[in-house]
Formats: sequence, structure tokens, C-alpha cells
Amino acid sequence: MIKLPDANIQSAPNDTSRSSAATAQSRPRAADLARWIEEEIVAAGWRVGEALGSETSLMERFDVGRSVIREACRILESRHVAKPRRGPGGGLVVTAPERSVVLDHASLYLEYAGFTASDLFETMMTLETAAVEQLAATIDSAGIDRLRQVLDEEAESDDLRAQAVTVHTEIARLTGNPVLELFMHIGNNLARTHGVRPSESERRWIHQRNVELVEATIAGDVLAAQRSVRRRIRAMTRRQAVSADRAPASVNIE
Repeated sequence: MIKLPDANIQSAPNDTSRSSAATAQSRPRAADLARWIEEEIVAAGWRVGEALGSETSLMERFDVGRSVIREACRILESRHVAKPRRGPGGGLVVTAPERSVVLDHASLYLEYAGFTASDLFETMMTLETAAVEQLAATIDSAGIDRLRQVLDEEAESDDLRAQAVTVHTEIARLTGNPVLELFMHIGNNLARTHGVRPSESERRWIHQRNVELVEATIAGDVLAAQRSVRRRIRAMTRRQAVSADRAPASVNIE
């Protein structure tokens, strides 16, 4: 049995106060319990689908009441860490976090913080130049095929903002660095939300830069790949194609 620290809340003299105090006490204990379970899930290797125990068994294991267990389960489910499952083999079950939820939360925070186009472009340039340097030295035939497939999909797209997966997010994924991949997706998510639809000539120009980027990366030419990244992003910065106030200037990037 695992004993959680007692909450520092005194009992109240009447039924209403006792009920309020119990609710107030259960919340910090539930938050502590949820964090404890999260740490166990991470330490065990985040085995999606693993049953952590029934409500009753968790109550016994952690020596807490039903209200604490249920509140902890609600916290875990809201964080996309675990959720209750009914039926045989059910109970609290480990789930996989959804990247889309993380992207939405990160984007909302940056909206609140008041990001600017220059903030976004400077960060994207730093991340992407690092990504192509790494990938140019490690890309294999499967990675080459995948990048060319994404290029083909891009060439068929009427609106580049509609692409949840781009050459740039795919380059980050192929590096095998999940931190780099996540932050590239956050940048792409912001660009999709606030981007201005490019004209047909601008779309062709961007696609050609992406073709140059992919071919340089495949050839192992880091300098050429990074030069292509900087050229594209600097042009987008001049155009202010992404703006937190949704008022970008109209400047030809060719």
C-alpha cells in the first residue's frame, strides 16, 4: 500500500462544512495521486493499453477514498495519460497522448503571449537549419522516398496551409528527435492558423524552394539545404505571411 501525504485541512463542525472540507481535501490529494500515477507510467515505459487496476484496487493500493480516485482519474484523462475502461480487463488504462491536443494548447498559449511573425520565423529557421544538418548525414532510402512523396502531395495542393504534414515537419520527424519534431509541428500549426493563402506564383516559388531543400538534403549538401531554408523563411518574413494580428502585408516573395 502506498500512503499519500495527508492534506493539511481541519474538520468542520457541521455537515455542509464537512462536505466542503472533504471536497477541498480530495482535490490536492487527487492531484498528488494523478502525478504519482503519471510518474509510474513514464518509468514503466508508457505501455499504452496497460490496465493499472480497478477503482477498488486503486483505492486499496493508495489508501484513499472513492472520490479521490475518481478525481485523479478525471485529471489523468484530461491530460490524455490514462482513462477508465469498463468491462473485463478494464479499470484505469494507459492511453497515448494526442499530439493535436498538445499543439492546440501550445498554440493557444502563444496566442495569449502575443507571438509575432518574426518570433515564429526566427525560431523555425533555427530549428529547421539544425534539422537538415542532422538529416543530411543520416537519411536513408525510406526517408528519401518519404520526402519525395510529401513533395508530390505539396505539388497537388491548392492551399499550402491545408497541409498538416509538410516537407519541414517530415524532415524534423526523420531526424528521430521527438523534441525537434514537436516544435516544428507547433510552428507549422501557427502558420496554418494565421497564414495567408499564397498566390499561384508564390505557391510555385515556395514549392521550388522545397524541392531544392529536399534534393540538397538527399545529396548531403548541408550548406545548400540550409541556404534554401534561410532563403524561404527570409522571403516569408518580408511578406509577413504569418501574423498574430491576422494583418499581413502583401509583398511579392519572388
